[in-house]
Amino acid sequence: MTYDPWQMIAGALVVCGASMLKGAIGFGFPLVAVPLLSSIIGPRVAIPVVAIPTLLSNFLVVRRGGAGGAGAGMAALLVSLAAGTVGGALLFGSLSHRLLSGLVGAVALLYVLATAGRLTLKVPAAAGNRAGPVIGLLAGLMGGSTGISSPLLASYLHFRRLAKREFVFWITMMFFVVNIVQVASYFKLGLYPGPVLTGALAACLPMAAGTLAGLALQDRLPARMFERIVLTVVFLAGLNLLARSLPR
Repeated sequence: MTYDPWQMIAGALVVCGASMLKGAIGFGFPLVAVPLLSSIIGPRVAIPVVAIPTLLSNFLVVRRGGAGGAGAGMAALLVSLAAGTVGGALLFGSLSHRLLSGLVGAVALLYVLATAGRLTLKVPAAAGNRAGPVIGLLAGLMGGSTGISSPLLASYLHFRRLAKREFVFWITMMFFVVNIVQVASYFKLGLYPGPVLTGALAACLPMAAGTLAGLALQDRLPARMFERIVLTVVFLAGLNLLARSLPR
């Protein structure tokens, strides 16, 4: 496959904008980038393309540290998360284009609805630890097959009521685990032919620029206003992907 100039420009803008969100509020890069890029180049190309710049961005954040005292309850979740991601990657290789569009669109819409509805609970630490492996497995399956795992993981950590620094570290660590397994699995499955790998590496440039811009905006733009704009775009992109998944 080849990318035409308009696809390259639109793709770079999507990656830059999505990474601005990550720089400004700490997460959301693949959540925004995958649905929008899927509308431009299709989900079977968009998901592997987004995975590599996501891996790089998560590595940069994890290096800052901030694990706090929550590490003991996270080990089992990380193991199940890795296992689920392998399973999700295997599913990705066998899914139809239409079904994949529907999955990505549904995940995006569920996240928007959950965020808009503020669906939160208070979960005791012991119960949270027991639920961790199940959450990890489900999030891994979702991340490996759609490239998006943040709805489950962000909700789980929010339920745990972690401090802000711990939240950012652990959600990034979880994304990092998903991305390592995801990218390795995609390479193993042959999902990175020359043009796809080139696109993924090229996407690292607008990702870096967007992340730096997002960090600069962090103290100037109200996070709530930025979030509302992004949720609107993701909602529309999700609807578009669901529409593309319907029989014609």
